[in-house]
Amino acid sequence: MDINFGGLNVITQCRRNHIPLWTCGPFLFIIMGGVNIAGMLTTGFIAQRFSDDPAVVIISVSIMAAFLFVVGNAVVSSFQRLADASRIKSEFVSIVSHQLRSPLSAIRWQLEIILDRSTQVPEEMRDTLYTIKKQNERMIDLVNDLLEVSRIEDDRIILRPEPVKFDIFVEQVIKNYEPLAKQSGVTLLFVAEAHGLTVFADEGKLRWVTENLLDNALRYTKTGGEVSVRVLKEGSEGRVEVADSGVGIPLADQRMIFTKFFRADNALRLRAEGTGLGLFLVKSLVKTMGGKVGFASLEGKGSTFWFTLPLIEGEAAGQ
Repeated sequence: MDINFGGLNVITQCRRNHIPLWTCGPFLFIIMGGVNIAGMLTTGFIAQRFSDDPAVVIISVSIMAAFLFVVGNAVVSSFQRLADASRIKSEFVSIVSHQLRSPLSAIRWQLEIILDRSTQVPEEMRDTLYTIKKQNERMIDLVNDLLEVSRIEDDRIILRPEPVKFDIFVEQVIKNYEPLAKQSGVTLLFVAEAHGLTVFADEGKLRWVTENLLDNALRYTKTGGEVSVRVLKEGSEGRVEVADSGVGIPLADQRMIFTKFFRADNALRLRAEGTGLGLFLVKSLVKTMGGKVGFASLEGKGSTFWFTLPLIEGEAAGQ
C-alpha cells in the first residue's frame, strides 16, 4: 500500500532511494505527525480530567505539541542526513569507479602489447611486468565489482536471460578451474545428480556466481583438501552446491557473511587480499534471477554454499 500526499508517493520515493521506511525522512515525517496528534489529544484528555480550567488544558497541549515537534524534527532530520550521506557515498563510488576503469584498461592493453614482444623484453623485466599485469587485473576486477554493486543498489542491473543447460554449464565452468585446483593441490570433484536441467538465466551473471563460489572454495581450502560441486533438482528448481574442506566460517561471523565489504576474521588471517563484495554480489545476482542462496559452515571443518534457480516450466514438471 502506498501513501500519497498532493501527488507525492512517499513509499515509492523511499524505495526509489533504497532507504528502509523506518529510516526514510518523508515517511518518518508522516509518522511523527501522527504521533504529535495522538500526543496532543492524549494530553488534552488527561488535562481535562485533572483541571476544569481551559487555560491549563491549552497550555498543557501547547507544551506537549512543542516538545513532540522538536523531538520529531530532530529524529527526522537525523535520519534524513544519514540517508543523504548514504546516497552521496553510492554516487561517489559509482563516479570514481567509472573514472578508474578507462585508465586501468589502457594500462592492461599496453602491458599486453609489451609482453607480446617477449623477445625484446629481458627475463627479469618480463617477470616484473607480469606482476604489474596481475595487480592491474585485480584492480579492474575491484572496479567492476563496485560498478555492479552500484547498479544493483540503483536497480539498474541489466539481465539478458536465456535457456541454459544447467548441469552442462556448471560442468564446463568447473573444467576451467581444474588447472588451478591441481596447482593448489586441491581435489576438485563434480557430481551431476540430475541431468538435462534447463534454467532461464543470464549466462554471464550465472557464470560469475558459479566462478565466485568455486574461487572462494579453492582459495580457502588448504593443500590436500577437497572441493566438490553437485548439481541436483529440488522441486521446481535447479540447485548447485559447492562444498569445501576449508577453514569454515566462525559462528559469530555467519550472520554478516552476505554483507557488503565483510570478511570473516579467519579469512582475513589466511588471505589479506579480497574486497568482501563477492558474496554480496552472489546473493544479489541470484535473487535478481529469481533464485535463492544459502550456506552451512563449521569453523575448521569447511563450508557448503548453494544457490537455486527456477527451472523452465517443462523441466520443473519433470517433462
